Amino acid sequence: MNRIDRLDLLTRVIRDRPGVTTEDLAQELGVSVRSIFRDLAQLRDRGYPIEADRGRGGGVRLHASWGLGRVLLSTEEALGSLLTLAVCDKLNFPMFESELARARKKIVDAFPNFERRKIAPLRERIFVGPPASRAVRESWQEPERAVMRRLQVAFVQDRVVRVEYVKQGGEHSLRRVEPHAVSINWPAWYLLAYDHLRGEARTFRCDRFVSVQIEDAATFRPRPREIAMAVLSHQGSVLAQHM
Repeated sequence: MNRIDRLDLLTRVIRDRPGVTTEDLAQELGVSVRSIFRDLAQLRDRGYPIEADRGRGGGVRLHASWGLGRVLLSTEEALGSLLTLAVCDKLNFPMFESELARARKKIVDAFPNFERRKIAPLRERIFVGPPASRAVRESWQEPERAVMRRLQVAFVQDRVVRVEYVKQGGEHSLRRVEPHAVSINWPAWYLLAYDHLRGEARTFRCDRFVSVQIEDAATFRPRPREIAMAVLSHQGSVLAQHM
């Protein structure tokens, strides 16, 4: 059993058998008591509320407030959760701030090391600007969910996409873009991307994407601030104030 699986099993045993002793845990998991103590310390560092009875032979338990246990998420669900947490962090959501940070760390830790390096800086790729203009608010529509899910995966995984996009005048356009950043101008969301057709950074309203196709092998290096500054120099106030 590798360490990740052992930590997961340890968490479930403590949850299901409150008061179990470290000796029993060591015997059940096939490791030393010292290893159990190290594992418990690591779980506490991850934010698990583990309590221990005093004295020799004292048991351990998860605090009564801990109720979800193990939650299995698909890769897309985990990425979506990370992106949502990054948005909350960027908006300085005041409630449950420390809990959101711990939840984000747990989800990130579940990914392999090579993927963690790519998803860790998500917060830096999200910008928050002033509310959208009245004209934008009145014309804004709910984006197509299936299209947004594909765009979300491409955004987090640094993948180039081919999109069908409806311009302001209603004309449909086929583009090949790199999704570098997102700007929130409530209620509108904008994708800040490098447009291969135009050869420069462009802004795309998320509700105007008709289709998104992720290219199999084409990736890019995220340059959120560079792309944001390029968009700002061309299109001005649509971009975020807080950079």
